[in-house]
Amino acid sequence: MSKIPAVKLQQLMGLDEYELTLAIDRVASELGISSEEVQEELDSVNLESSSSQITTPPPVETPKRKSIFSRNKSDTGDDSPTFVSDVSKFRVSYDPSHEGKNRQKQVNQAIVCTNCSAPLGIPDIRPIKVTCPSCGIETTYES
Repeated sequence: MSKIPAVKLQQLMGLDEYELTLAIDRVASELGISSEEVQEELDSVNLESSSSQITTPPPVETPKRKSIFSRNKSDTGDDSPTFVSDVSKFRVSYDPSHEGKNRQKQVNQAIVCTNCSAPLGIPDIRPIKVTCPSCGIETTYES
C-alpha cells in the first residue's frame, strides 16, 4: 500500500526537474519518510501510467464533400462564367421588388458565383455586372 496520498503523487507528476526536487523534499518531510522513498514511489506510478496509455490515436476518417451544383468541365478562362445546365432546379427570384420582378422575367440563363458557388440568374445581355446576393462579390462577365 502506498505511503503517499494519490493527490500528492499527481501534483508531483506535473512538475519540472528543479520544482520536482523541492516538492519531493517537502512531501518527504511532511510524511516523515526519505526523499528516495518518495522518488521510488513516484517512479513506479509513472511507469504504470505510461504503460497503460494508448500509444496511437485511432484513425479519423474525414467526410467527403459533395457539391450539389453541376459545373461545366470546359472553362475557357478565369473570367468566363460557369453555366448551370438545369435552371429549373434553382430558385433565382431573390429580389421581391417590382423592379426585381421585371429583371427576373429577363432571366433565361443561370451561372454559378465564382466565390461562393451560389446559382445566379442572368439575362443574355453582355457585358453584364453581377452582384451575388449570397456573398456580395461583384463580377463583370464579358462572354
